[in-house]
Amino acid sequence: MFSPLIILSMIDSTVIQKLTKLLHYVQRFGDHNYELLGELTGIENVGNVLSNLKVLVIPSPKLDSLGLSLFHTTIKLTRNSKVQPLDFYYLLDGMVVASLRDVLTSDTIVLDVVFPRGRWDFVQILEMMSRGGLIDNYKTYLEYRREVYPVDYSTFNFDTLTFERVILDKPREPFQLPDLTDDFKPDWIDVYTLGKKQANPLRSWDEIAESIGVTADEVVDHYFNHVVGKGLVDAFYTYLGKTDFRMTLIVNDTSEEIARELSRIVTLLRISYLHNDKIYAFIVGQRHTLIDIMEFINKLSSAYHFSYEIYVHPITPLRDFVRTYSIPYEHFTKDNKWSITLKELKENFEKELSRVLEERKNT
Repeated sequence: MFSPLIILSMIDSTVIQKLTKLLHYVQRFGDHNYELLGELTGIENVGNVLSNLKVLVIPSPKLDSLGLSLFHTTIKLTRNSKVQPLDFYYLLDGMVVASLRDVLTSDTIVLDVVFPRGRWDFVQILEMMSRGGLIDNYKTYLEYRREVYPVDYSTFNFDTLTFERVILDKPREPFQLPDLTDDFKPDWIDVYTLGKKQANPLRSWDEIAESIGVTADEVVDHYFNHVVGKGLVDAFYTYLGKTDFRMTLIVNDTSEEIARELSRIVTLLRISYLHNDKIYAFIVGQRHTLIDIMEFINKLSSAYHFSYEIYVHPITPLRDFVRTYSIPYEHFTKDNKWSITLKELKENFEKELSRVLEERKNT
Protein backbone atom coordinates (compact mmCIF):
# COMPACT_ATOMS: atom_id res chain seq x y z
CA MET A 1 0.00 0.00 0.00
CA PHE A 2 1.26 3.50 -0.80
CA SER A 3 0.77 6.76 1.01
CA PRO A 4 0.64 9.92 -1.14
CA LEU A 5 3.90 11.22 0.32
CA ILE A 6 5.77 8.06 -0.59
CA ILE A 7 4.26 8.06 -4.07
CA LEU A 8 5.27 11.62 -4.83
CA SER A 9 8.71 11.59 -3.24
CA MET A 10 10.05 8.17 -4.25
CA ILE A 11 9.15 7.56 -7.90
CA ASP A 12 10.44 4.06 -8.60
CA SER A 13 9.25 1.55 -11.18
CA THR A 14 6.70 -0.04 -8.86
CA VAL A 15 5.18 3.32 -8.01
CA ILE A 16 5.08 4.30 -11.69
CA GLN A 17 3.12 1.13 -12.44
CA LYS A 18 0.67 1.96 -9.64
CA LEU A 19 0.23 5.56 -10.82
CA THR A 20 -0.14 4.46 -14.45
CA LYS A 21 -2.87 2.03 -13.42
CA LEU A 22 -4.58 4.70 -11.30
CA LEU A 23 -4.65 7.20 -14.16
CA HIS A 24 -5.95 4.53 -16.54
CA TYR A 25 -8.89 3.84 -14.23
CA VAL A 26 -9.51 7.56 -13.68
CA GLN A 27 -9.89 7.92 -17.45
CA ARG A 28 -12.39 5.06 -17.42
CA PHE A 29 -14.42 5.77 -14.26
CA GLY A 30 -13.69 9.38 -13.34
CA ASP A 31 -12.01 10.74 -10.21
CA HIS A 32 -14.87 10.81 -7.70
CA ASN A 33 -15.12 7.21 -6.52
CA TYR A 34 -11.96 7.06 -4.41
CA GLU A 35 -12.98 3.78 -2.78
CA LEU A 36 -13.28 2.01 -6.13
CA LEU A 37 -10.02 3.49 -7.42
CA GLY A 38 -8.25 2.43 -4.23
CA GLU A 39 -9.54 -1.14 -4.53
CA LEU A 40 -8.47 -1.35 -8.19
CA THR A 41 -4.95 0.02 -7.62
CA GLY A 42 -4.00 -0.73 -4.02
CA ILE A 43 -3.26 2.96 -3.41
CA GLU A 44 -4.35 4.56 -0.15
CA ASN A 45 -5.71 8.10 -0.03
CA VAL A 46 -6.41 8.27 -3.74
CA GLY A 47 -7.93 11.73 -3.42
CA ASN A 48 -4.74 13.13 -1.91
CA VAL A 49 -2.61 11.50 -4.58
CA LEU A 50 -4.67 13.01 -7.41
CA SER A 51 -4.71 16.38 -5.66
CA ASN A 52 -0.94 16.39 -5.16
CA LEU A 53 -0.41 15.47 -8.80
CA LYS A 54 -2.80 18.30 -9.81
CA VAL A 55 -4.69 16.02 -12.19
CA LEU A 56 -7.45 17.77 -14.15
CA VAL A 57 -10.29 15.42 -15.11
CA ILE A 58 -12.94 16.45 -17.66
CA PRO A 59 -15.93 14.26 -18.64
CA SER A 60 -16.29 13.53 -22.34
CA PRO A 61 -20.00 13.34 -23.26
CA LYS A 62 -21.27 10.32 -25.17
CA LEU A 63 -23.07 12.43 -27.74
CA ASP A 64 -25.35 9.82 -29.27
CA SER A 65 -26.74 8.97 -25.81
CA LEU A 66 -27.61 12.65 -25.46
CA GLY A 67 -29.36 12.83 -28.83
CA LEU A 68 -26.56 14.85 -30.43
CA SER A 69 -24.34 14.44 -33.49
CA LEU A 70 -20.81 15.77 -33.97
CA PHE A 71 -19.78 17.55 -37.17
CA HIS A 72 -16.13 18.23 -37.91
CA THR A 73 -15.83 21.40 -39.97
CA THR A 74 -12.79 23.01 -41.60
CA ILE A 75 -13.18 26.65 -42.63
CA LYS A 76 -11.02 28.87 -44.83
CA LEU A 77 -11.41 32.53 -43.98
CA THR A 78 -11.43 35.30 -46.57
CA ARG A 79 -8.37 37.53 -46.74
CA ASN A 80 -9.93 40.42 -44.83
CA SER A 81 -12.23 38.46 -42.56
CA LYS A 82 -12.64 39.92 -39.08
CA VAL A 83 -13.88 36.63 -37.59
CA GLN A 84 -11.93 35.11 -34.68
CA PRO A 85 -12.26 31.63 -33.08
CA LEU A 86 -14.37 33.00 -30.22
CA ASP A 87 -16.88 34.51 -32.65
CA PHE A 88 -18.00 31.18 -34.10
CA TYR A 89 -19.38 30.08 -30.74
CA TYR A 90 -21.70 33.08 -30.66
CA LEU A 91 -22.49 33.17 -34.38
CA LEU A 92 -23.64 29.53 -34.16
CA ASP A 93 -25.62 30.17 -30.96
CA GLY A 94 -23.45 28.05 -28.67
CA MET A 95 -23.57 24.86 -30.74
CA VAL A 96 -19.76 24.79 -31.02
CA VAL A 97 -17.72 22.63 -28.62
CA ALA A 98 -14.32 23.52 -30.10
CA SER A 99 -13.14 26.46 -32.22
CA LEU A 100 -9.49 26.13 -33.19
CA ARG A 101 -7.18 28.38 -35.21
CA ASP A 102 -4.36 26.74 -37.13
CA VAL A 103 -0.89 28.15 -36.41
CA LEU A 104 0.61 26.72 -39.62
CA THR A 105 -1.63 28.79 -41.90
CA SER A 106 -3.19 32.22 -41.56
CA ASP A 107 -6.70 31.43 -42.75
CA THR A 108 -7.87 28.11 -41.27
CA ILE A 109 -10.38 27.56 -38.47
CA VAL A 110 -11.38 24.08 -37.31
CA LEU A 111 -14.77 23.68 -35.65
CA ASP A 112 -16.40 20.84 -33.77
CA VAL A 113 -20.13 21.50 -33.98
CA VAL A 114 -22.81 19.50 -32.16
CA PHE A 115 -26.42 19.52 -33.24
CA PRO A 116 -29.58 17.53 -32.47
CA ARG A 117 -29.32 14.18 -34.21
CA GLY A 118 -30.59 14.11 -37.78
CA ARG A 119 -30.35 17.87 -38.36
CA TRP A 120 -27.82 19.99 -40.30
CA ASP A 121 -29.42 23.43 -39.89
CA PHE A 122 -26.18 25.08 -38.81
CA VAL A 123 -24.82 24.65 -42.34
CA GLN A 124 -27.21 27.38 -43.46
CA ILE A 125 -25.40 29.78 -41.11
CA LEU A 126 -22.09 28.82 -42.72
CA GLU A 127 -23.69 29.50 -46.11
CA MET A 128 -24.77 32.95 -44.90
CA MET A 129 -21.21 33.61 -43.72
CA SER A 130 -19.89 32.55 -47.10
CA ARG A 131 -22.31 34.79 -49.00
CA GLY A 132 -21.40 37.65 -46.67
CA GLY A 133 -17.69 37.33 -47.43
CA LEU A 134 -16.70 36.24 -43.91
CA ILE A 135 -15.47 32.81 -44.99
CA ASP A 136 -14.11 31.64 -48.30
CA ASN A 137 -15.18 27.99 -48.15
CA TYR A 138 -15.87 25.20 -45.70
CA LYS A 139 -16.04 21.41 -45.48
CA THR A 140 -18.16 19.64 -42.88
CA TYR A 141 -18.26 15.93 -42.10
CA LEU A 142 -20.56 13.93 -39.82
CA GLU A 143 -19.02 11.60 -37.24
CA TYR A 144 -20.62 8.14 -37.43
CA ARG A 145 -18.33 6.23 -35.07
CA ARG A 146 -15.70 7.06 -32.46
CA GLU A 147 -13.01 5.33 -30.46
CA VAL A 148 -11.71 6.87 -27.22
CA TYR A 149 -8.17 6.00 -26.14
CA PRO A 150 -6.81 6.30 -22.60
CA VAL A 151 -3.46 8.07 -22.41
CA ASP A 152 -0.69 5.58 -21.53
CA TYR A 153 1.25 7.13 -18.64
CA SER A 154 3.89 4.38 -18.60
CA THR A 155 6.23 6.70 -20.52
CA PHE A 156 5.45 9.70 -18.26
CA ASN A 157 8.08 11.13 -15.93
CA PHE A 158 6.23 11.94 -12.72
CA ASP A 159 9.14 14.03 -11.43
CA THR A 160 9.32 16.42 -14.40
CA LEU A 161 5.65 15.94 -15.44
CA THR A 162 6.68 15.31 -19.05
CA PHE A 163 6.38 12.43 -21.49
CA GLU A 164 9.74 10.81 -22.15
CA ARG A 165 8.46 8.87 -25.15
CA VAL A 166 5.57 9.91 -27.35
CA ILE A 167 5.43 6.96 -29.81
CA LEU A 168 4.72 3.56 -28.30
CA ASP A 169 6.07 0.28 -29.67
CA LYS A 170 2.59 -1.24 -29.97
CA PRO A 171 -0.89 0.12 -30.64
CA ARG A 172 -3.18 0.91 -27.72
CA GLU A 173 -6.67 -0.50 -27.29
CA PRO A 174 -9.62 1.89 -27.14
CA PHE A 175 -12.02 1.73 -24.23
CA GLN A 176 -14.59 -0.99 -24.84
CA LEU A 177 -17.65 0.62 -23.31
CA PRO A 178 -20.83 -1.39 -22.74
CA ASP A 179 -24.12 0.28 -23.55
CA LEU A 180 -25.52 1.14 -20.13
CA THR A 181 -28.39 3.31 -21.29
CA ASP A 182 -31.00 0.52 -21.60
CA ASP A 183 -33.23 3.02 -23.46
CA PHE A 184 -32.64 5.56 -20.69
CA LYS A 185 -33.44 9.15 -21.69
CA PRO A 186 -31.58 11.91 -19.82
CA ASP A 187 -33.57 14.70 -18.22
CA TRP A 188 -32.64 18.35 -17.99
CA ILE A 189 -30.87 17.96 -14.63
CA ASP A 190 -28.63 15.28 -16.14
CA VAL A 191 -27.76 17.42 -19.18
CA TYR A 192 -27.20 20.62 -17.20
CA THR A 193 -25.07 18.86 -14.58
CA LEU A 194 -22.91 17.19 -17.23
CA GLY A 195 -22.55 20.43 -19.20
CA LYS A 196 -21.55 22.48 -16.19
CA LYS A 197 -19.10 19.83 -14.97
CA GLN A 198 -17.57 19.71 -18.45
CA ALA A 199 -17.29 23.51 -18.61
CA ASN A 200 -15.58 23.69 -15.21
CA PRO A 201 -14.56 20.35 -13.67
CA LEU A 202 -13.54 22.13 -10.46
CA ARG A 203 -17.04 23.47 -9.89
CA SER A 204 -18.58 22.06 -6.71
CA TRP A 205 -21.88 20.20 -6.51
CA ASP A 206 -23.28 23.03 -4.38
CA GLU A 207 -22.35 25.60 -7.05
CA ILE A 208 -23.95 23.53 -9.81
CA ALA A 209 -27.08 22.98 -7.73
CA GLU A 210 -27.45 26.68 -6.95
CA SER A 211 -26.99 27.63 -10.60
CA ILE A 212 -29.84 25.38 -11.79
CA GLY A 213 -32.16 25.71 -8.80
CA VAL A 214 -32.10 22.20 -7.33
CA THR A 215 -30.47 20.66 -4.27
CA ALA A 216 -26.88 19.40 -4.15
CA ASP A 217 -28.21 15.91 -3.31
CA GLU A 218 -30.24 15.93 -6.54
CA VAL A 219 -27.19 16.96 -8.57
CA VAL A 220 -25.01 14.25 -7.03
CA ASP A 221 -27.71 11.63 -7.55
CA HIS A 222 -28.21 12.58 -11.20
CA TYR A 223 -24.48 12.71 -11.89
CA PHE A 224 -23.58 9.33 -10.44
CA ASN A 225 -26.74 7.36 -11.17
CA HIS A 226 -27.54 8.85 -14.57
CA VAL A 227 -24.59 10.68 -16.14
CA VAL A 228 -22.01 8.12 -15.06
CA GLY A 229 -24.24 5.14 -14.20
CA LYS A 230 -26.17 5.22 -17.49
CA GLY A 231 -23.13 5.80 -19.68
CA LEU A 232 -23.72 9.42 -20.73
CA VAL A 233 -19.92 9.89 -20.81
CA ASP A 234 -17.57 7.81 -22.95
CA ALA A 235 -14.40 8.66 -20.97
CA PHE A 236 -12.83 11.19 -18.65
CA TYR A 237 -10.03 13.16 -20.29
CA THR A 238 -7.19 13.36 -17.78
CA TYR A 239 -4.56 16.11 -18.00
CA LEU A 240 -1.34 15.95 -15.99
CA GLY A 241 1.53 18.42 -16.34
CA LYS A 242 1.51 21.11 -19.00
CA THR A 243 -0.33 20.64 -22.29
CA ASP A 244 1.08 22.96 -24.96
CA PHE A 245 -0.92 22.21 -28.09
CA ARG A 246 -3.88 20.48 -29.61
CA MET A 247 -3.56 18.85 -33.02
CA THR A 248 -6.20 18.06 -35.63
CA LEU A 249 -5.33 15.28 -38.07
CA ILE A 250 -7.60 14.45 -41.02
CA VAL A 251 -6.70 11.22 -42.81
CA ASN A 252 -8.26 10.59 -46.21
CA ASP A 253 -8.80 6.91 -45.48
CA THR A 254 -10.83 4.90 -42.96
CA SER A 255 -8.52 1.90 -42.63
CA GLU A 256 -8.71 0.45 -39.14
CA GLU A 257 -5.06 -0.51 -39.45
CA ILE A 258 -4.15 3.16 -39.90
CA ALA A 259 -6.25 4.02 -36.84
CA ARG A 260 -4.47 1.34 -34.81
CA GLU A 261 -1.08 2.68 -35.81
CA LEU A 262 -2.12 6.22 -34.92
CA SER A 263 -3.01 4.97 -31.43
CA ARG A 264 0.72 4.51 -30.83
CA ILE A 265 0.81 8.30 -30.33
CA VAL A 266 0.67 8.28 -26.56
CA THR A 267 -1.49 11.42 -26.26
CA LEU A 268 -4.00 10.62 -29.01
CA LEU A 269 -7.36 10.93 -27.27
CA ARG A 270 -9.95 10.11 -29.90
CA ILE A 271 -10.42 8.68 -33.37
CA SER A 272 -13.58 9.77 -35.20
CA TYR A 273 -14.72 8.04 -38.37
CA LEU A 274 -16.34 10.58 -40.67
CA HIS A 275 -18.61 10.31 -43.67
CA ASN A 276 -16.78 10.89 -46.97
CA ASP A 277 -14.22 8.25 -45.93
CA LYS A 278 -12.10 10.20 -43.48
CA ILE A 279 -10.58 9.73 -40.04
CA TYR A 280 -10.33 12.64 -37.61
CA ALA A 281 -7.72 12.22 -34.88
CA PHE A 282 -7.81 14.42 -31.76
CA ILE A 283 -4.28 14.69 -30.32
CA VAL A 284 -2.80 16.81 -27.56
CA GLY A 285 0.84 17.19 -26.63
CA GLN A 286 3.71 18.92 -24.92
CA ARG A 287 6.01 21.22 -26.86
CA HIS A 288 8.93 18.78 -27.07
CA THR A 289 6.72 16.06 -28.60
CA LEU A 290 5.42 18.03 -31.62
CA ILE A 291 8.14 17.12 -34.12
CA ASP A 292 8.13 13.44 -33.13
CA ILE A 293 4.36 13.24 -33.65
CA MET A 294 4.50 14.98 -37.04
CA GLU A 295 7.39 12.80 -38.22
CA PHE A 296 5.53 9.66 -37.14
CA ILE A 297 2.40 10.68 -39.06
CA ASN A 298 4.49 11.42 -42.13
CA LYS A 299 6.14 7.99 -41.97
CA LEU A 300 2.76 6.33 -41.58
CA SER A 301 1.42 8.15 -44.63
CA SER A 302 4.30 6.77 -46.69
CA ALA A 303 3.90 3.25 -45.33
CA TYR A 304 0.11 3.10 -45.77
CA HIS A 305 -0.17 5.42 -48.81
CA PHE A 306 -2.68 7.92 -47.46
CA SER A 307 -2.91 11.68 -47.77
CA TYR A 308 -3.69 13.85 -44.78
CA GLU A 309 -4.23 17.36 -43.46
CA ILE A 310 -2.69 18.45 -40.18
CA TYR A 311 -3.51 21.53 -38.13
CA VAL A 312 -1.73 22.65 -34.95
CA HIS A 313 -3.41 24.78 -32.31
CA PRO A 314 -1.15 26.18 -29.54
CA ILE A 315 -2.81 26.34 -26.15
CA THR A 316 -0.58 29.28 -25.24
CA PRO A 317 -1.00 32.22 -25.78
CA LEU A 318 -4.17 31.41 -23.89
CA ARG A 319 -7.31 31.41 -26.05
CA ASP A 320 -5.72 32.89 -29.18
CA PHE A 321 -5.80 29.52 -30.96
CA VAL A 322 -7.93 27.18 -28.83
CA ARG A 323 -11.45 27.77 -27.56
CA THR A 324 -13.36 24.82 -26.10
CA TYR A 325 -16.87 24.66 -24.70
CA SER A 326 -19.32 22.31 -23.05
CA ILE A 327 -22.28 20.67 -24.69
CA PRO A 328 -24.96 23.33 -25.39
CA TYR A 329 -27.05 22.47 -22.33
CA GLU A 330 -28.74 25.89 -22.47
CA HIS A 331 -30.68 24.58 -25.48
CA PHE A 332 -32.09 21.61 -23.52
CA THR A 333 -35.52 22.37 -22.10
CA LYS A 334 -37.18 21.26 -18.86
CA ASP A 335 -39.41 19.18 -21.14
CA ASN A 336 -36.22 17.18 -21.78
CA LYS A 337 -35.84 18.08 -25.44
CA TRP A 338 -33.24 19.88 -27.53
CA SER A 339 -34.80 23.14 -28.68
CA ILE A 340 -33.25 25.26 -31.42
CA THR A 341 -34.99 26.26 -34.63
CA LEU A 342 -33.57 27.49 -37.90
CA LYS A 343 -35.37 30.79 -37.36
CA GLU A 344 -33.70 31.20 -33.97
CA LEU A 345 -30.32 30.34 -35.47
CA LYS A 346 -30.69 32.97 -38.19
CA GLU A 347 -31.94 35.67 -35.83
CA ASN A 348 -29.10 35.00 -33.43
CA PHE A 349 -26.60 35.08 -36.29
CA GLU A 350 -27.77 38.49 -37.50
CA LYS A 351 -27.63 39.93 -33.97
CA GLU A 352 -24.20 38.48 -33.13
CA LEU A 353 -22.72 39.39 -36.51
CA SER A 354 -23.69 43.03 -36.00
CA ARG A 355 -22.03 42.97 -32.58
CA VAL A 356 -18.84 41.35 -33.89
CA LEU A 357 -18.49 43.76 -36.81
CA GLU A 358 -19.08 46.75 -34.54
CA GLU A 359 -16.42 45.53 -32.09
CA ARG A 360 -13.91 44.97 -34.90
CA LYS A 361 -14.62 48.22 -36.72
CA ASN A 362 -11.58 49.97 -35.32
CA THR A 363 -9.24 46.97 -35.04
